[in-house]
Amino acid sequence: MSGDEARLNPQIREVTIGVRNLRNIKIYPMSMADQTRFIKLIEEVLNTYFAQLKGEEELSADKLPAFIMSLTDVVGKNIKDLMNIVIDPEEISADDFFNDTTNTQMSEIVTHIVQDNFEEPSKNVMGLVKTFKNMFQLTRPSQQSLNDMLNIDSEISTEEVSEKED
Repeated sequence: MSGDEARLNPQIREVTIGVRNLRNIKIYPMSMADQTRFIKLIEEVLNTYFAQLKGEEELSADKLPAFIMSLTDVVGKNIKDLMNIVIDPEEISADDFFNDTTNTQMSEIVTHIVQDNFEEPSKNVMGLVKTFKNMFQLTRPSQQSLNDMLNIDSEISTEEVSEKED
């Protein structure tokens, strides 16, 4: 990566791929529109997962193959389009990318994509929320708990007050 590219966009990552011969390629950050497409894919994957759960806490071993098949279907339809978002098709085609990338390399690339495009911006947004809260001295209105209220129930005796004996 040239110094100019790094200076212009420090989020461009250089990663190493290869099954037999290693080589470096660039992974580019996503635009907001691309992030939206990526999130929709993740939603589809999660919906597939929860559809397989059907109210159970974890995916049982007998449902795992069906989930993997549906996951493969969802991801398979979209993964090349998504990879074309983050790779330069003039540097490497999506087909060549998949033919020349191992599962381990792919998991590292996906980790970079998620960190750069989602984790870091999320941290920045949370920092901005704190900044605005402090700048404008925003406080969350506290709701009094029922337990905090004084007990106003009084027991009134129906007996007459007796005079104190001397």
